[in-house]
Amino acid sequence: MKKVTTLLIWILISFASVNAQPFDNGIGVHFTGIDFYGPQTGHYFFADKMNAMSSKNERKLLWDPSIRLSYWHTFSKHIDFNAGANVAALQYPMTKKDSNYILTKSGTTTIKNQMPFIAIDAKAIYNIFTKDQYMLTPYVTVGLSGSIRENKFGFDIPLGIGASLDLGKGIFLTVESDYYARISKNNLNHLTHSIGMVYWWKSHKSDQKPEVKLPEPPLVKDTDNDGIPDTEDACPLKPGKRDMKGCPDKDGDGIADDDDICPDVKGLKIYNGCPDADGDGISDNKDNCPTVAGTLKYQGCPIPDTDQDGFNDEVDKCPTVASMVNQGCPEVKAEDKKEVDIAAQGIFFETNSAVIKSASFKNLDKIVEILNLKSTYKVDIEGHTDNSGSSESNLVLSQQRADACKQYLKDKGISDARINSKGYGDTRPTSDNATAEGRAKNRRTEFKIKSY
Repeated sequence: MKKVTTLLIWILISFASVNAQPFDNGIGVHFTGIDFYGPQTGHYFFADKMNAMSSKNERKLLWDPSIRLSYWHTFSKHIDFNAGANVAALQYPMTKKDSNYILTKSGTTTIKNQMPFIAIDAKAIYNIFTKDQYMLTPYVTVGLSGSIRENKFGFDIPLGIGASLDLGKGIFLTVESDYYARISKNNLNHLTHSIGMVYWWKSHKSDQKPEVKLPEPPLVKDTDNDGIPDTEDACPLKPGKRDMKGCPDKDGDGIADDDDICPDVKGLKIYNGCPDADGDGISDNKDNCPTVAGTLKYQGCPIPDTDQDGFNDEVDKCPTVASMVNQGCPEVKAEDKKEVDIAAQGIFFETNSAVIKSASFKNLDKIVEILNLKSTYKVDIEGHTDNSGSSESNLVLSQQRADACKQYLKDKGISDARINSKGYGDTRPTSDNATAEGRAKNRRTEFKIKSY
């Protein structure tokens, strides 16, 4: 007997329908048993129930009958959609023990018989085999259900397994069991078991296409006679090469003449067909020095060295005066430095003031004379004081005296860019401030000549 059963199952699964055809839509009717009792108590299928007439316990099926109407649609060979409406009349209990249904959590014990139950659901179905090829097709389902019971609305998630048997001519017998897991607290977990019929029909149009007569191929036109039809020729009026889509390339650099800025000289694509002879990254048509590597800043020419002293103008501190030392500037002559130092020692101010005494003008003019003779010279003017008074006032006074000397030089025509003034107050003494002689030496203005 076991072998015969195994053989029948194998035949049902493996036998493909001779009249297999694709199905698109279907309608079904299903007779369903709803089991609320089992998931709540753990007692499924049957339980003892007292018969009021015989006063004896009898075995009773704990399912409430219902009917479900459904609509089916095919999305692919394995995926179907199923939507339906389920209607039942639920038997409510006389007591908690004498029942084929469990009281809700409302707390009421009022007897209610034949209360309506309405559920609408939608399910996605995965067919393990394709129903248009196999007679027996097992499947699994998952979906969403909304139901009304005792005027309370709630949602469940149905999870199920089932199978459909092809009876021919689009009629399928279906059996299915689902577990409804509640989402809403108004609902209860429950089971449904159904058997039904689904009628499928083929709704899409026939795949057969009418025979189409192809038109005669048009005559091939090649205006420039380069062997490339005008429909494929990017330059139909100019003979060209096939690898250039019918366009000419006189210099053979792989760039069509219409796109080549330098069509007579072989060049590079990055420069739109122009060469870069000196390899400086500037194409020859934009390079003022095409044979000597340069920079874009100087239009392809090298950085200039105006005074030809070996320091280019960008690093030469004195670009118009030749000097091969001191960053392109002449060095400060020792005798000039000595003369400036001597002159600086003869610069005096009114007491506690930045007013220059007239006796100092001759020495300041000497410094002006040296700066005029040596145009590359610059000067740093430093103001210093002794430690008489507060450090803050000494710093202010030293800065004012240095600025006064700077202004004198500017008034004599020395450019502001060649003069820098800075006051240091009493922070850099050269002598002992404990003596009058030392303090006199610390009250000084220094002029430091430099060449850039």
